[in-house]
Amino acid sequence: MNRYKLLLLALVALLLVALVPAASAQSVGLARIRVAHFSPDTPAVEVYVNGENSGIQTLSFGNVSGWVELPAGTYSVAVAPAGTSVEQAAIGPLSLRLGAGTWTTVAAIGSLADGTLTAAAAAEDYSALAGGESRVTVFHAIEDAPAVDVILPDGTALISGLAFGEAAELTVPADTYSLSVVAAGTTGPAVISLPNTRLSSQTYYFVAATNTLAAPRVNLTAIGLGTVAPLINKTSVPTQTIAEIAAGDSRFSTLVTALQAADLVDTLNGAGSFTVFAPTNAAFAQLPAGTLDAVLADKNLLTTILLYHVVGGKALASDVVGVTELRPLAGGSFRVDVRDGKVFLNDSIQIVLTDIEATNGVIHVIDGVLVP
Repeated sequence: MNRYKLLLLALVALLLVALVPAASAQSVGLARIRVAHFSPDTPAVEVYVNGENSGIQTLSFGNVSGWVELPAGTYSVAVAPAGTSVEQAAIGPLSLRLGAGTWTTVAAIGSLADGTLTAAAAAEDYSALAGGESRVTVFHAIEDAPAVDVILPDGTALISGLAFGEAAELTVPADTYSLSVVAAGTTGPAVISLPNTRLSSQTYYFVAATNTLAAPRVNLTAIGLGTVAPLINKTSVPTQTIAEIAAGDSRFSTLVTALQAADLVDTLNGAGSFTVFAPTNAAFAQLPAGTLDAVLADKNLLTTILLYHVVGGKALASDVVGVTELRPLAGGSFRVDVRDGKVFLNDSIQIVLTDIEATNGVIHVIDGVLVP
């Protein structure tokens, strides 16, 4: 098997965010998956579910996706090089089984150039945290680094002997810590220093050491209990697609008209996982006079603008605020920044309502129209 096929095989698990239940899946509970890209040279691939393109995008190096909810059950997937079709799939279709109640971060690690690219899974504990507690998962993704310890300034080891591709978890009092990542069994020199690291109460952290020993990086995500609490014991799943939710909400009638004109309704009704930043009717009304009619008359331009509002994968509000840019299906990117507790896209367009969940993704409501 050639190196590219080995790469695609490793990415089958990595791209589980693209999956939707196969016909035989049993909705007996929810599994939660997110993916991380900790290998710097991954090429683009496309994921097909039941023969249909899922629309998911690959992650760039260092990025971690949001949590994706999937009914526990069996899933089918095929993976093909980007720009080809399911007939050219190098891997699949494969059947995959996910258990109920699990929270799993699947990471691409290793090096494509060295032929060591693989997938590693970290099972995380998202059970409720008591007041004054923080929970931290530490993941070792530096291929050329030895097994490591995470120590306090006095040499006390909080985590010991963590090898490449492994994760360890600890629950500690919320406080400010000065931490060092060192070769296992030593007290230095530090592979990574994390002075004055504040761990907040009732917050879940995922800390990954990535890149190379010569140029180590730290990738961090943090999610509060307030975000996770509604999900911990959740067993039901949404019953409507993104397109169906939009069609049933009078605030989005202009958006629905535009989706119909661009023949994108079936896309947002179909397989895949999408994040849609949905302008309200009032947002479209802010466009200069005649602009909307002109765009509706130009199908190619309309499609580009609409897909500039759609990101592959499911990114909840807690995920959006953790990044500085997002890459929509139309190509390019748009900026994300948080000011005074408010989230803005491309500097001036505000997210005014978040986390309207659908069977195939999530909707965030925005007060303006994004322009590529």
